[in-house]
Amino acid sequence: MQGYIVSYLFDLPTGKLTKGKRMVVAENCPITCLSARQWASREARDPSVLANCGLINALLLYSVQGSDGSLALKRKFHVKHRCRTLVRSSFCPIMSFRQGACVVTGSEDQCVNFFDVESAKPLLNKLQGHSAAVLDVCFNYDESLLASSDAQGMVILWKRSSG
Repeated sequence: MQGYIVSYLFDLPTGKLTKGKRMVVAENCPITCLSARQWASREARDPSVLANCGLINALLLYSVQGSDGSLALKRKFHVKHRCRTLVRSSFCPIMSFRQGACVVTGSEDQCVNFFDVESAKPLLNKLQGHSAAVLDVCFNYDESLLASSDAQGMVILWKRSSG
């Protein structure tokens, strides 16, 4: 079965790994990427998980609840992702006090999408330049460079303007 996330709990002192919760994200829908972060924004220090879901055109942001690993949906972002391509996403590594936390994802519309995790209008920016579905995105440590790759093998390095 596809379309579910299973959490596991790790007991650090004993090294014991136990199965936590199993959550159906979307029945028979492939999850093409999971990305986890201890916090999603400066205001909300809760652990968060991103899930790219093919066939439902969505990037889902979950908050990890309690000690059993339960997930609660925080945001759903529209991303063109209808087939079973392995589209991936990532949390932006830095959060400034002026700007909220954001996530970046590839898309089958040949664009790189930036979403604000807390804004009412979440789409911050859309980078165009690929001629095929954007499959993966990755920042360097200080967000000065973003690499994106597409289904035809092209990699674009995007340099952040200083200003």
